[in-house]
Amino acid sequence: MKQKQFEAQYGALWEQITQQLDGGKGADPTHFPAQYRQLCQCLALARQRGYSPSLTDYLHGQVLAAHRRLYGTPAERPLTLRHWLGRELPQRVRQEWRLLLLALLAFWGSTLLVGLLVAHDPQWAYSFSSAGELSQYQSMYAANKGKLGRTGGEDIAMFGFYIWNNVSICFRTFAGGLFLGIPALISLVGNGIHGGVIAAWLSQFDITRINFWSFVVTHSSFELTGLILSGLAGMRLGLSWLNPGRLSRRQALMLASQRMYPVLVGAALLTVLAAFFEAFWSAAGTIPPAAKFTVGGICWAAVIAFFALAGRERHAAR
Repeated sequence: MKQKQFEAQYGALWEQITQQLDGGKGADPTHFPAQYRQLCQCLALARQRGYSPSLTDYLHGQVLAAHRRLYGTPAERPLTLRHWLGRELPQRVRQEWRLLLLALLAFWGSTLLVGLLVAHDPQWAYSFSSAGELSQYQSMYAANKGKLGRTGGEDIAMFGFYIWNNVSICFRTFAGGLFLGIPALISLVGNGIHGGVIAAWLSQFDITRINFWSFVVTHSSFELTGLILSGLAGMRLGLSWLNPGRLSRRQALMLASQRMYPVLVGAALLTVLAAFFEAFWSAAGTIPPAAKFTVGGICWAAVIAFFALAGRERHAAR
């Protein structure tokens, strides 16, 4: 059914509900509950059929007002942070499992491929990074350097820097998805290649191997997950523009952005959490590497378990 036919069929009902809400002449409160149920059905049909946002917003406003009139309480309440993090975020990620697999393959596939290549022949590292950059990383993670065990003031300053750096990378990856999702995919591959080169290069030296892996093992669980989620959200926006279905590209893009908003915010929160661990835990020279590896393993397991299990419906046993 086209939107004009839909409006013609149910327009009288909407006028009657408006009269009920305004207390106009001819309003019959005995029919209001049945009219409210029909109105809810109209809203569901308008959303399912992809009618214009102006119509769905109008019906949504009427449903809210009618619910308040009928029950005397708000129809919708803002989700608590606990409910949003525990349900909306992991559910949206699992629903996009195909794009999630693509993002994981783009990042971890390039990381492992280039990492194994450099591990087999370290000279390959110069094909992806300059000699100066590799030397800088090697010096940074060498023993007895100032990279580890900073002062409190330096930790706070680095915390701010890590927030800006990590969140900006996530938002650039997300925004790149608007161009058919290709830049977001390229960003994941590029970050994976860079990480694979640096990890394999530093792992060949005994003096840097432990320092590097103990430094990155904890905060990387949050930082890399946030990066992958940003790429996922960006690719979904690009695909919605490329294949809008029955909707216009503008409507499809709007719906996709609303759907991916929790994923993007979750990615930003994860990168902020990563910045906290990176500044105050990973760089702490007083914490032994064994403790960092233990906490890092727990963090990785917690992140994987959260996105795999959180927000699932509990069905009563039959």
